[in-house]
Amino acid sequence: MKKTVALIFSFAILSAACVTGIVPKASFQKSGTDRFGTQYLAKEIFNNLRTPTVINSPTIVTSFVDLNELEKTSVFGRLMAEKLLDELSRRGFQVIEVRRAQDLFIKKSVGEMILTREISELASVTKARTVLAGTYVATSKGVIINARLIDIKSPEILSTVSYEIELTEEIENLIRGVSPF
Repeated sequence: MKKTVALIFSFAILSAACVTGIVPKASFQKSGTDRFGTQYLAKEIFNNLRTPTVINSPTIVTSFVDLNELEKTSVFGRLMAEKLLDELSRRGFQVIEVRRAQDLFIKKSVGEMILTREISELASVTKARTVLAGTYVATSKGVIINARLIDIKSPEILSTVSYEIELTEEIENLIRGVSPF
């Protein structure tokens, strides 16, 4: 009798959740190897793809920007892009580097470099099909991160993910640009 009541009660709660649209959502679980949630983010972008064939198309990953100022980023935003470039590549995406200079250049006491943010030094424009863009906003307790894979030829969003990570001192310093990191 108790099992029957429990089953009916469980069914009623799930039915109400479906009718009201309130369905429990999986959340990001922080692990020692995924401090910023980029493994989770890449996995969810991959799992939520509406057009799976785009995985074989050239994809650009951009720096994550401050949600309140879309033209502003931080070390945190650039680090998210770097880590995602790696994670998406590991999942089979054809990720391309847009910061590649036309030529290798060598600077005394700095070293050999090929990456640049100087527009005049960049290699020719790529034929990317998709771009991964993201935003972040820091709250008193955490950082809310939103990412989307966008079709470059249209405003269509092909995949999205949203999650929150704890606002640690390290992450706050990365967002504010406070040294030492």
